[in-house]
Amino acid sequence: MASSLSIGVSGLLAAQNSLTTTSHNISNVNTEGYSRQRVEQGTRTPEYFGGQYFGNGVQVDSVARMYDRFLGNLVRTYISQESQQSTFLSYSSQVDDILGSQELSLSAGLDRFFESVNEVANDPTSIAARQVLLSEAELLANRFNTLDSQLTQIDKSIDNDLIVAVSEINNLSLGIADLNQAIIEARGSTGTEPNDLLDKRDNLINQLSELISVSTVEESNGAMNVFIGSGQALVAGTSNFELSTISDTSTSPPRVAIAYGVNQQNITSQLTGGSVGAAVSIRNDIIDATRTQLDLMAASVVNGFNSVHNNTTNIANGGQGSVDLDGNDGGDLFDPANLTAATISVIITDPRAIAASSKFDAATGTINISGPGNNENALAFANLQSDNSLVIVSAGPPAVTRTLGDQYASMVSSVATKTRQAEASQQTQAALLAQTRERYDSVSGVNLDEEAANLIKYQQAYQAASQIIVVSNTIFETLISAV
Repeated sequence: MASSLSIGVSGLLAAQNSLTTTSHNISNVNTEGYSRQRVEQGTRTPEYFGGQYFGNGVQVDSVARMYDRFLGNLVRTYISQESQQSTFLSYSSQVDDILGSQELSLSAGLDRFFESVNEVANDPTSIAARQVLLSEAELLANRFNTLDSQLTQIDKSIDNDLIVAVSEINNLSLGIADLNQAIIEARGSTGTEPNDLLDKRDNLINQLSELISVSTVEESNGAMNVFIGSGQALVAGTSNFELSTISDTSTSPPRVAIAYGVNQQNITSQLTGGSVGAAVSIRNDIIDATRTQLDLMAASVVNGFNSVHNNTTNIANGGQGSVDLDGNDGGDLFDPANLTAATISVIITDPRAIAASSKFDAATGTINISGPGNNENALAFANLQSDNSLVIVSAGPPAVTRTLGDQYASMVSSVATKTRQAEASQQTQAALLAQTRERYDSVSGVNLDEEAANLIKYQQAYQAASQIIVVSNTIFETLISAV
């Protein structure tokens, strides 16, 4: 039959372990990723004596980690989604600000260019007006060049962010693999859960989720396997598989791509979630789409303006031809070989070479005129501002065409809409994350009021168990004295 002394000692040790665990909880109240712990107590196996079972005291069955796997996975999912929307919003806002900038806006550049065209139409012989037109044409081309350059800078910023992200992913995956090893060893040697190591591993996986969407599968030995993309293993047991960055020359300009494994398989398009998923998405949805629209506008400007200014093209299109201030046939205003926003440029340098006059003089009925002529070609230039067939968005059928101004407005509106959608989505994901974290913390978080109450409870239990030992010692001394 168990003695009162051994029962008292068991109670003393159980209370002491509970006090230690409570103290551990309080100490880690501000530790990121810490899950509160609780001592699970149970009765020791009773002893049979004199026809009855007598209690044998208390024992610590386990130190349980207060963790809800469902809520933990849900928090991880919302971390990844909120990070993706937040990063997407950051990049999208940059593009939105660039397109909306008064200094870079193509809308303002086109307005100023067409104002200078009207000045030439008002006075075709004015060298000053012609020089202003050339200057505004060059400024318009520069706006195209600068917008494309700004998009390229954002592209490079995304490249740099991806390089940093890949390095962080590799460091985190290595840390998870190392913790898997430590957890396997701890469970194998003691048969119990190493709670603090589990917290550290979950915290690393949460940090990984901020960078990229992950899925996890736990093995029977306690190791956690981590997968990304379309099922590529980032961590398998105690091994991690590194990502690397490569140059993707299939894009123009070449970009940083993310490769997997020793064969450096390009998996960039398969990655979603987190800041990496946002970088991939912003390239496709914003950068590439905007650059395509800018290139379309640049080509429309070059081809549309040259078709009016160039005498040969003008006649081929059923026009009346064009001549400059000296009576020479009009040539191209913009370089016909440079049809992108990055390369568009003005080819004329002499203001006298601007073909403001049509080759046919309606007043005299003659064709091969010389001298300043009329302003009919300058007026044809001005009409391009309202030409709703200048920009061919889609050849159809049915064909979709727009004016230059409408095309730019559509492009700006598209980016602005995606930016607002990202902002709304980010706010939604942030709210869902906060709500889920609150539910998660209600299970795993440390409540100081609750822990303070536990301190008093376990202190009293400790004191009571001490009294059992004191009573047992008194009885023992009494028995000794009686002998």
